[in-house]
Order: sequence, then C-alpha cells, then structure tokens
Amino acid sequence: MNHVLYGCARPVKVSDRAFGIANWLIHHYEIQPGYGLASYLGVCPNISNHNAVRLWVELQLQVRPPMFETLGDLRQAFAARLPVSYAA
Repeated sequence: MNHVLYGCARPVKVSDRAFGIANWLIHHYEIQPGYGLASYLGVCPNISNHNAVRLWVELQLQVRPPMFETLGDLRQAFAARLPVSYAA
C-alpha cells in the first residue's frame, strides 16, 4: 500500500516503509505541524512539515545504490538538514 501526498506539482506516492520511517523521525525530533521545513529538506516547498519528512525519506529510499546502510545513517543525514530549532 502506498500513501499519496498532495501539494507538489503532482501527487507523490510514498511507500509504507518510508511513511513509517518518516513518522519515527517526526516523533523522535518532535517535528511540529505547519510549513517551512520543506526548504531545509530540499523537497517541494508547498507541503507541510510532516509530508516534507515523508517525501524526503521516500526520495532517500529510492536512491540506488542506497546512500545509507542503516536507519541510523538516515537519521543522522536527516538531523544534519534540520534547522537549529530542531537540534536534539
């Protein structure tokens, strides 16, 4: 099953795996609802913070060969993109 995100130029499908990992990151870093995070993550700017995280994770999981070997590597890469207000 895929999740569909709206707000970009066209709807974007996000896998269950990416959705789950993104929700973990959202919870871990206490990402607040709202807007503004997309520009830090380099995804389309018209989507909410939570959907920006979901899209960013989906894009990272699509890279072949994988850029990140572990979820810890992915988490560190995500943390490096966050603005100072989210630093944990």
